[in-house]
Amino acid sequence: AVVSTQSTGSINTFNTTKTNNLRSMNAERFDAFGQSASGTSSLHPSDAVKMQDLIQAIETSVQLESQMNIIKNMNQKCFERCIYKPSSSPISNGERQCIAKCMDRFQDGLKVVNQTIMQRAKAEADAMQHSAGLSH
Repeated sequence: AVVSTQSTGSINTFNTTKTNNLRSMNAERFDAFGQSASGTSSLHPSDAVKMQDLIQAIETSVQLESQMNIIKNMNQKCFERCIYKPSSSPISNGERQCIAKCMDRFQDGLKVVNQTIMQRAKAEADAMQHSAGLSH
């Protein structure tokens, strides 16, 4: 491949500029979100969007895993509580009713826990807004 001296000069200028930029970035520390101590961002706007998308995907994955664990736990607890003698025969009406009631109670308990968490989070957010309003 033949490279003209003009394009080689452009490549060298580009590499020098890139190296200088990397040196200046290395001199300043950035957090996990690309924000520096001085408040400047190392992220290109499209990278910031990609990072937000990645964060959203991780949050969704964590929520899905949490829901799966709740269902697994509910199934295990209700099975242990309601199925006394596992066998190859179908479950009895009494076992079926026990499982239904157990799952209902489990879900009711989750609702109470979730409502409490939401109330506390709202109270904390309100308190933070109130204290932020007082400090200005």
